[in-house]
This record gives sequence, C-alpha cells and structure tokens, in this order.
Amino acid sequence: MIEEMEKPIKLATDLRKAGIKTEIYLENKKLKAKFKYADKLKIPYAIIMGEEELTSNRIKIKNMETGDEKTIEFDVNKIIEEINSR
Repeated sequence: MIEEMEKPIKLATDLRKAGIKTEIYLENKKLKAKFKYADKLKIPYAIIMGEEELTSNRIKIKNMETGDEKTIEFDVNKIIEEINSR
C-alpha cells in the first residue's frame, strides 16, 4: 500500500504548495462513497488516481458541481493549471 500511495501523496504535497487545499481519501470504499464524502465537504474537484490511471500515467479531474470529468497527463504543472483555470 505504501508504494501505491507515493504518487498521490507527492501530488497532494505539490498541490498544497501551490495553494490548493487538498485532502486524500484513504478509506477503501467505493468511488461513489468517496464522491459523496467530497460533496458533503463541498470539495469542488476530485482527482481520481486509481490503478488504471497510475498505470497509464494519467489522472481524471472531476468537477463535483457539474459532474464533468477530464482525463489529463499526470504532470503536476498541468494539474495545477487545470484546477486553477476552472
């Protein structure tokens, strides 16, 4: 588990350094439960980094208000740019 958390933890650290409030959901629950949690906290964007995304070096960014999802390359600067452009 530690190895698979390296990228998400590093990304969260980089997002925080860029002034973006960030939380990592660590409980092993279904994605729907994780989105419900994000809605409850009024989190505007969710970054999805599952096994498939980590393998392909891509992430999904979901706009929690509209439900729109966008898949982008796993590049911290691109992720920050994408979040800040919305």
